[in-house]
Amino acid sequence: MLYTPVNHFTWQVNNFSDTYPGNAAATTLTAGGSAHTKGSDTAILAGIAEDCYVITIAFSLGDTTGTIRRQMTDLLIDPSAGVGVGGSSWSVAINNIYSNSPSLATGSSAYCYYFPLFLKAGTAVGARVQDVVASATVRFSIRLYGKPNRPELCKVGTKVQTIGATTATTTGVAVTPGTAALGSYSASLGTLTNDAWWWQLGIGSNDTSMSVNRYFFDIAHDATAKYICAQGIGYSVGSTAEQAAKTAFGEKEPIREAPAGTDVYVRGAGLNAPDSSMTAVVYAVSG
Repeated sequence: MLYTPVNHFTWQVNNFSDTYPGNAAATTLTAGGSAHTKGSDTAILAGIAEDCYVITIAFSLGDTTGTIRRQMTDLLIDPSAGVGVGGSSWSVAINNIYSNSPSLATGSSAYCYYFPLFLKAGTAVGARVQDVVASATVRFSIRLYGKPNRPELCKVGTKVQTIGATTATTTGVAVTPGTAALGSYSASLGTLTNDAWWWQLGIGSNDTSMSVNRYFFDIAHDATAKYICAQGIGYSVGSTAEQAAKTAFGEKEPIREAPAGTDVYVRGAGLNAPDSSMTAVVYAVSG
């Protein structure tokens, strides 16, 4: 049998120490004073000591009983901050990361993302958020990974395209999951501006009485063939108190190469009848 080497990371940094759940120590982001407007830029991590190859993000405590809560968060970076120095000149690394009533309550497991995105050492990290509710808050947890033991095996991206986000209403493109079966594909969320290879998904709803349910969603590209890019990404509602969670991975790693100029689609299935007005946003990593 041929020996196949594996890669792992030997360095990491986060904004919640090793306190679990990260709910308690994560950074609180506050939305703008009007609905659907970004709040102030918030520093999260001072300039990192090592090159970053992976970014994981989790949202929590963004839920309110009987209230529609959707957020879109910009991940900000200052590449010139310097190791251990706070950021002062922010640019957007990933825009409008979607979350919907994110919770770490019993029955929920936070609202998670995984981006294989490169940040050079010395880069500071920040964030800002908008919500459908003015001045609402959400907890933001982030962990960066670096020092791979086999960097030659570590594929990373340099940019992320957000597809389907409408900031004016903090929403995505309509998708209707089937009940105990896959529903039809959504309309196109938009077109890739760059070749892409890694995929992430955000799901929201416009429902003040979300039903306890479990969902799986697929991302596909190409209007005719619907090539699967990511499959079986989990989204769940753990409580009728409007508490939701989402996984970053599905049945396999969300990897598929897709060329610039192709359209992107989403479909889903729910264990039971879906909540009303569900919407999707897709994130495609390039480079």
